[in-house]
Amino acid sequence: MTACLALATACGGGAAPAGKKAPAVKDWATTTPQATGNLDSVNWNLILEPTTLDPQQADNYGVNDVLANMCESLQTLNPDFSISDGLASLKVENGGKRLVYSIDAKARFWDGQPVTGADAAFSLNRAWHPSAQQAPRYDHYFKAVTAVRATGPREVTVDLKHPDLLFQKMMATFAGSVVQARYSKAHPDYGKPTVPPMCSGPYTFRSWKTGSTLTLERNEKYWRGVTAKTRQVKFSFLQGDSSQTRALTGGAIQGMYQPPTSALSTLGSHGKVYYGRSLLSFYLVPTAKTGPLQDPRIRKALFLALNRTAVARTAFGGGAVASRSLLPADVYGPVEATRSEGTGGSPDEITQARKLVKEAGSPKEKIVLAGAPAISDTLTQTLQALAEAGQKIGLDTTYKPVALGQFYDLFSGPKGWKSTGADAFGSQWSLPVADPQALYSVWGSPEDSSNYSQFTDSAASELIQRAAAEGNTGKREALLGQADERLFDRLPWIPVVDVANVLYLSDSVTGPPASFVNWYSPWAQQLGSTK
Repeated sequence: MTACLALATACGGGAAPAGKKAPAVKDWATTTPQATGNLDSVNWNLILEPTTLDPQQADNYGVNDVLANMCESLQTLNPDFSISDGLASLKVENGGKRLVYSIDAKARFWDGQPVTGADAAFSLNRAWHPSAQQAPRYDHYFKAVTAVRATGPREVTVDLKHPDLLFQKMMATFAGSVVQARYSKAHPDYGKPTVPPMCSGPYTFRSWKTGSTLTLERNEKYWRGVTAKTRQVKFSFLQGDSSQTRALTGGAIQGMYQPPTSALSTLGSHGKVYYGRSLLSFYLVPTAKTGPLQDPRIRKALFLALNRTAVARTAFGGGAVASRSLLPADVYGPVEATRSEGTGGSPDEITQARKLVKEAGSPKEKIVLAGAPAISDTLTQTLQALAEAGQKIGLDTTYKPVALGQFYDLFSGPKGWKSTGADAFGSQWSLPVADPQALYSVWGSPEDSSNYSQFTDSAASELIQRAAAEGNTGKREALLGQADERLFDRLPWIPVVDVANVLYLSDSVTGPPASFVNWYSPWAQQLGSTK
C-alpha cells in the first residue's frame, strides 16, 4: 500500500481559503504540501493533555498525537488509510491462523539497542493481558489470539483460533506498538511525566511539565535515517474555544488538529484550514436506561427529524457533512453501505418520523440528552438541535448540561447514566483503522465495554461474528454489508455527522498529513517550513 505523497491534486486539496465554504467530502485532503525548509522549533496545541505516555494505554486525543511520533508499531497506517510494513514485514501462514512478523534488522530503540522478537512479544502480550495498573485499551482486539511468542531474534509469531483480518490491521495502531522489554521491566511505572517509554520512533522525549507543555526532540540516530525537518515540537494544552483561537490567530501556536469549529472561518484568514479525510463521526449514543430510546423506532424517528446538514454547517462550522450511513465513507472501503436518501428535517422525513413515534405508542416520558458544556460549543449546539428535533415530532426531548466528571461517567459502562439520568449522550467517535468491523464488534455483544446501551440483536451479532472469523476478503465484505443493513435498520447509535479531520497550519509551516492518521503515524516527521 502506498502513501499519497506525490499526487498534488488528490492529496493537496481540502484547504478552504478565507471566506470560502468548506470543501465537499469528496475533496477532503489526504496530505498537505510538502515542507521545503527546516525549523528549529514548532508550537503545537493539543485538545487534551496526555494522561500517560504508555502506548498500550493510549487511545484518546492528546496522548495519541504525541506518542504517534515516539513509538512505532509492527505495521504502519498510511495517510490514505492503507496498511504497510512498519517495524516488521508480515507473512500469513496456516490459512490465516498464523501471523509471522519479521522485524527489520536495522530497527533500533532510542538507546541504540536492536528491536527484537522478544521486545515485540513482550509488548503484544502486554496489550493483550493488561495488568491491574493498566487501562485495558486494546485487549478486545486479541479475542482470536491463542499465543504470542518470540520465534527468532527478530521474529514474533501470533497464533489465532481463526483468521482475523481486523487484528492484522490493528497491528498498525498501538495494539501493535513495540516498547523495549528490558527498560519497561526496569521502569514499571513508565508513561508518567518523569518516566518516558523506550521506543524507536523519529522523535524522543525531552520533558513534560504537567498542565503546561510537553516537548519532543528529533531522534538524531533514527534507524530509518533522519529526515524530520523540525528539531523540536512543543505541545501546549490550551482548553476552550476562545483561548485556542486567540493563540492560533495570534501566532503563539503554529498548528493544531481539530481546532475550534467556531473559529474555522476566522482561522482561514491567518493560515490554512485543511479538511482531512476522516474516520470520525458524531453520534447520539443511547444509554442502558429504560425509556423510549430503547425502541429502534424512536431512534430512527430522531435520525429522520434532525436536519443533519444544518448541524454540520452551524455546530461544526462546515467541518462535517450530514451522516447518511452508520459509518464514514472511508471506513467502509469495498463494503457496501446502507444509506439514507435524505439528510433529515425535510417535510417528508418529519412525516415519517411522526408516524414512527405513533407506531411506538407516542411515549410521553422525558428523554434526557446529556452533554458537558466544558467539552465544546459544538457538543452543546448539536444536542440542543437534537432536543428541538425530537420536540417537533412529539417527543419530550431535553438537553441537560452536566459537569465534566458526570459526562465522563457516561463512558464508564452500562450503569454510567445513573449520575445524570441521561437517556443518551453526544460523542465524537474515532475508529482506529478503516474497517467496519472495528465498530460493529461493539454492537455485536452486549458485554462489550463500549456497548453503553447493551444493544443486542441476534441476527446482527451472528453476521458480525461470522465476518470476524472470515479470512476470505470477498465473503467478509458481503457479511459486513449484511450486518450494516441490519444495524442501520435498528440504529444502535444515531449517526449525526461525519466529521472532517480538521487541521490548522500557520502560513509558516506545512507537511503533516491532513487525514486522520495522526493518532498512530509519525505526522511530525513531515512537519517543516514553507520556505
